[in-house]
Amino acid sequence: MSLLHLPRRVAPWLLALSLLASAVWAAPPAPAPAPGGGSWEVYKSDSYFLRAGESFQFRVSFDQIPVRSWRLIVDGGQEQCDLNVLRLKDESLLYFKTDEARHDVQVPWGKGEEVIVVLTNGSHEAAFTVTLQGPPRNQVHAAYGYHVNRALEDFAAGRRLEAEDHCRSALLDDPDDGVAKVLLAGFMRDGQYLDRAAALVEEALADELPGDMRSLALDLRADLRRLRAPVPAPVRQGMEQAEKELGAGQPAAALVTTTSVLESGLELDAGAHAALLTMKGRALAGLERNFEAIDVFTQALALSRDKGDAAIVYFYMGRLYVAMDNLAQAESAFGKAIQNGLPSGLNLQAREAMKDLRVRQTPAGR
Repeated sequence: MSLLHLPRRVAPWLLALSLLASAVWAAPPAPAPAPGGGSWEVYKSDSYFLRAGESFQFRVSFDQIPVRSWRLIVDGGQEQCDLNVLRLKDESLLYFKTDEARHDVQVPWGKGEEVIVVLTNGSHEAAFTVTLQGPPRNQVHAAYGYHVNRALEDFAAGRRLEAEDHCRSALLDDPDDGVAKVLLAGFMRDGQYLDRAAALVEEALADELPGDMRSLALDLRADLRRLRAPVPAPVRQGMEQAEKELGAGQPAAALVTTTSVLESGLELDAGAHAALLTMKGRALAGLERNFEAIDVFTQALALSRDKGDAAIVYFYMGRLYVAMDNLAQAESAFGKAIQNGLPSGLNLQAREAMKDLRVRQTPAGR
C-alpha cells in the first residue's frame, strides 16, 4: 500500500498513519461486517464428522491466515457442540462456550500468533463445518505484531491513548520492534516530545522496516527536523516564559510577554508565529477579554502549519466557548480538535469536555 500520495503540508506522518490504520479493510456491505466496515471472505472451510462425545483438535498459525484479525465459525446445523479457543503465546482462553449449534469467534491476530481449537461433539453423531474468514484478499493491508495491529485498529477508531499504550506494550515484548517505534514516535511528536520522537525514528530506520513503514518513518523524520529547527534565542525564551506564566495562572504577564515578542520585529516562521498567537489568545481568555481572544485564535488558525497545530488552537477555542457558555460552538471546536489530532493529554481533556457538553445540552428527562 503506498502512503506517498498525501498532502505534504498536512502532518504527513499523521495522515499516512490514519490512512494505514483506517484501511484495516474496506469492501461492499455484507451480512457479517468485518472490523473497519468491510466484508468477510472465506479463507478455508472444512467439514468434520464426529461421533457422540468425540473431540477434534487443530491449530491455526499466523502463516495460515496472515491478517490483523480474523473470524472462526463452527456450524453444526441443528446439532450442538462445545468450542475452546486457546491463544498459545500467553495461554489465554479466547473463547469457551458449550452446547451451541453455531460458534462465531473474533480472533485478534499478529505475527507469531497461534491458537489451538478444540471442538467437542454433543450427544449425537453430527457433521460440523469449520470456516476461517478474513478480509477480502484483494483488500488485506499489512499485518504486524499483535500489539501493533491492535494499535492500528485503535487509532482508526479514534482511541489514540489506547493505541499509544499498545505501542508501548509492543516494545516491552520486543524492544527492537521498528514498526512500534515509528508509531510511538508519531505520538511523541504530537505531545511535543520531539527529541524522544527523533531518537525512536532513527532507531527504527537503522533496522529493516516494511516499505510502507519506512516511508512513514522518513516523512516523520523530515517533519521532526523542521519542528526541531532552532528559532532565534529571544523568541524561544519568550515562548518558554509565556508558557510558564500561563501555567502559573498569570495571564496578564503572559499577555505582556507574547505581545512583546510578536511586536519585536524578530523574524518568526509560521509555526512560531502561530504558537505565540495561541499563547496570547490563552492569556486574553484568562483575562476574560473573550472576543479579542477569539480574534487572536482565528489568526493562529490561519498560520497553523498542519492539523496538529490547528488541533491545539481548536482545543483552547473550545475552552473559551465553554467559559462564554456557547456550548454548541464549544462542542464543534472540541470535535475539530480531536479530529485533527491532539496530543494524548489534551485529547483526554477534550473527550471529557465533549461528554460534559452533551450532558449539559440534553433536555432534562431525556
